[in-house]
Amino acid sequence: REKGPVVGRARQKRSGDDDEDEGEEGRRGAMDDPWTPSGSGVNGGITSGDMGGPGLQNATRGDLPAIMNGQFGKAFEQSFKEFAQRPENKVLLEKHQRKEVKKAARLARKTKYAEFQDKVLTADYDAQKNIAPFLENRVLRRVIHTFCNDPHNDFSKWANNRQVLDLLHSAKKMMDEGRMTEDEAEEMMYQIVSSPDREWHHEWKLKTKQSVRLPTEQLLGALNEHLEERRKGNELYRDRKFQAALKQYERALGIVELVVGMSGYDQKEIDKNRISTYLNIAAVHLAQKNAGECVQFCSKAIDLDGENIKGLLRRAKGFTMRHEYESAKADLEKVKDLEPWNLEAEEDLRKLKKVAQRDREEQKRLYGGIFHQQ
Repeated sequence: REKGPVVGRARQKRSGDDDEDEGEEGRRGAMDDPWTPSGSGVNGGITSGDMGGPGLQNATRGDLPAIMNGQFGKAFEQSFKEFAQRPENKVLLEKHQRKEVKKAARLARKTKYAEFQDKVLTADYDAQKNIAPFLENRVLRRVIHTFCNDPHNDFSKWANNRQVLDLLHSAKKMMDEGRMTEDEAEEMMYQIVSSPDREWHHEWKLKTKQSVRLPTEQLLGALNEHLEERRKGNELYRDRKFQAALKQYERALGIVELVVGMSGYDQKEIDKNRISTYLNIAAVHLAQKNAGECVQFCSKAIDLDGENIKGLLRRAKGFTMRHEYESAKADLEKVKDLEPWNLEAEEDLRKLKKVAQRDREEQKRLYGGIFHQQ
């Protein structure tokens, strides 16, 4: 009598074990076959949670070959591009991208501030003592902040540099006495430290350059904003409102000089827009007869692209205005080498010969008259 119930219980247990095994096998089968309805989607269909991504939430068994060879992802990418290009969606996406860029810039500033704080606290005693009087001043604090970017990670070298400290003391004294505003002090210090005859000019130039590395999605937002600023500048330029156009171009330039791409392709796109903006600014200066600035910005564009036709033509005009005829001729001849059919270069070479000849005759007349009087 005692064995009966025990055996019965054993049979029940085995029966339960079989049910559990079947359940386990069912679960394993479902894991092995991703197309088995999970019951969590509509009519037991697959959901994004089941497949691990929103791109597959409407997938069916017939889509398996396309998913395996990557075509499904391409189709989804194309669909998303079409969605993004719709006028009602484009504005929202661009707004979101601008927010992302600002967020990335804000994060970069916070990171830099944390690094600055760490550098100050870990610097040697003399370095901390030297910079302490300047940390409450916004401009001087920003200058000291740049010491963190030393190529050799040597913050103390700059904090103990006698020339730098003398410069900081002079600027602080003039601001404290009201002889100079913060903006004027910042401009003065920049002019001093950026002078090429300073022994630490190159290092200073490197360390004061700030940048934000952006992934492609955020970079698109930044470049959209850049292009919008340039578009406004182009409209103002066409209306001959040159000063207003220059401000827009400078704002556009500020964006592409701040961002850095995370791939070679992204950086090439940034550089292409920098070149265009340099040439926009050069065009404004040329229209205002500012030959020096025109040459300067054309040269920046040519540094990035030595065969830029527009840059060479525009710089030649600037050189001509400065009476640097040989330099102008060299640029125009380079254009002819690159594009033998370029009519603008041919016309400018003809004008250049006339202007140079007229200049020589004028000088001859002037100096000939002086020598004749003597």
